[in-house]
Amino acid sequence: MISILFNQGIIPADVVERPIEEDFVSITPQRVLLSAIENSIFVGFLWARPWTIIGSIGIGKVDEVGLSVDEGLKGKTVLVLPYSPKYGGIGTEINGLLVEKANVPLDSIVTLPENPPDKFLLYPFASVALQIKEYAEGKEVLILGSGLTALLTYLALKDSATLGIYSDEDVRLPYAQKIKKSDKKWDVIVVSTMRGWARAVADSLVKDNGKIVIPKFLNSWPAIVPKNPLFVPPLPRDDVIPFLNREVTDKLFEENVGYADDVISAIPTPKNGVIVDVKKALKKAVELYSLSS
Repeated sequence: MISILFNQGIIPADVVERPIEEDFVSITPQRVLLSAIENSIFVGFLWARPWTIIGSIGIGKVDEVGLSVDEGLKGKTVLVLPYSPKYGGIGTEINGLLVEKANVPLDSIVTLPENPPDKFLLYPFASVALQIKEYAEGKEVLILGSGLTALLTYLALKDSATLGIYSDEDVRLPYAQKIKKSDKKWDVIVVSTMRGWARAVADSLVKDNGKIVIPKFLNSWPAIVPKNPLFVPPLPRDDVIPFLNREVTDKLFEENVGYADDVISAIPTPKNGVIVDVKKALKKAVELYSLSS
C-alpha cells in the first residue's frame, strides 16, 4: 500500500497492509487535515517514531472492524481524532491516515453524518476548546500561539472570559488583547503551540493558583512539563458540531485552512491547516517521487 511516512523526513513508501487488532477499525481515509502536528514533526519540535505513517486527523469510511468492535460500524463515515486514550498519538506514536487503508483504535473515532463538510475536520481543536471553556469561563485567560487550537479556544471563550493572545506571529482577534510583554499574572494559560518558547514563558505568566492548559495530542509530548498543568485531550462531545456550525463561518474557514494535492510540498503548511484528498495525494506521490505500487 502507498503511504506517506516519517523517516528522517517525510517521504512516500510502499508498506504492507497489517491485520486489524481486536479493538481497531480499518478505514479508507478520504480527507486528512495537515496541521501543527505534521508541521512540528517536519521541523523537529515533535518526535515521531521512524517509519510511522503520518496523518493525525481525518475523515474516512469504515471497511472492517476488529473482533471486539460492533459490526454496525461498517460503512459508516467517521472522523479520526489525533489521540487515542489507550494507544497515544495517531500519526505520531502509532500509524496514521496517509495510507490507502488505515487501522485506527476504536477510541479515536467519532461517527459523522454522510458527506460531512470540511470544517468538521476542526473537531479535535473544537473539542479541546470547549473543554477549556468549561474550566476557564469568567477567568483571565492568556492564549499562547496562533494556530487552530488558539483560534477555536478564542471562539469558545470570547463572550465569557477576559482574553489575551501572546504569539510570535501577527494575530487579529477583535475580543482579545494582543500581549507582547506582560508582568501580569493570568488565571489560565493555554499552550496552543508546540514551539518551546510557549512552555518556557508559561510558568512566569500563570498565577500561583492558576493552571497551564496543554492539549494532549500524544503521550510523549511535552518532555518537560510546566507547573500546574492541565492536560486536555480531544474527546467526542455532543456540542462540538453545533459549535463548529455556529462559529466557523465559510470566510473564517477559508482564511485558516487551504487545500493541496501534494502532501510533501504542503508541509509545513502555508495556513493553519491544509486539507488533502488522500486518494489524489497518494497518486501524486507515486507520480512525483517515482514510487512503484
